Amino acid sequence: MKKIFAVALCFVMTLTLLTDCGSKELDMNKVMGTVSDGVYTNEYADLTFSPGSDWTFYDDSQLLEMMDISESSVDTESKRQNILSRVQTLYTAMAMDEIGANIIIGFENLTLSTDGTSYSAEDYASEIVAQCTESGYTFGDIVAIEIGGNTYYEAVGSVEESGYDMTQAFLARRIDDYMCFIIITTIDGYTVTPDDIIAMLG
Repeated sequence: MKKIFAVALCFVMTLTLLTDCGSKELDMNKVMGTVSDGVYTNEYADLTFSPGSDWTFYDDSQLLEMMDISESSVDTESKRQNILSRVQTLYTAMAMDEIGANIIIGFENLTLSTDGTSYSAEDYASEIVAQCTESGYTFGDIVAIEIGGNTYYEAVGSVEESGYDMTQAFLARRIDDYMCFIIITTIDGYTVTPDDIIAMLG
């Protein structure tokens, strides 16, 4: 069952646009957020994720590995700030429950994509729908939802993967020159639903 979710991650942020220019100075530790007592908090996104005790978060080294960044390359604060500010897709949280439902929270640095800063959150969600539809997903309408007093655009897609019916909810919210994205993956009939996981966000 766990292997299915590894395959699902192949669809995470398929917006691989051409690298262009740099981004403005930000405190990348604030952008990355923190996990404390089983709760993820991100001040930059004004977002929290508070799952139950059966959820496990990736640690910092695992998140760096997802971004192909070695720990030795960010072993000082200045190196960490410098490298993370130049990453196009930041994975700031990844968590999975005991069965395998999972959530990924991150940011796309729009200044590092050709015409990236012209994208609204709704545009971004539409692009995800277009690209995932080409991979066999079926989507409903893109809708605006409120999480913690902030508006996200949500697209929910379904696809069959290795004999299982998989549902993924993609949520996007623009913050300055970053696109905050949340990707929730569930398996119909085996795991909690995307709405159950969204209820853990605030």
